[in-house]
Amino acid sequence: MCNGHFDEADLTAVVKGCTHSRSAGSLLSTSKAIEELRVISGDFVTSDEEMADAISRVAIALGCTVVFDEQPGADTLSLPSQRADVAA
Repeated sequence: MCNGHFDEADLTAVVKGCTHSRSAGSLLSTSKAIEELRVISGDFVTSDEEMADAISRVAIALGCTVVFDEQPGADTLSLPSQRADVAA
């Protein structure tokens, strides 16, 4: 498996460390995994898309479902306003 300049052991460690077990299997968020890979590898230059691609290849090979959410703020939940407008 070719993953460019990323170390296979680093990619595997990131996938295993960031995967969440769910009732339907294992789920991996690329936003969390990209952050972890940047810290482990010291690579703060490579694009998020390139990192997500390398991470997802390993995750899929390990049987994980991958959520591509590497957009800024994707890990925060935005709920609509709970305010109800009442007509007079």
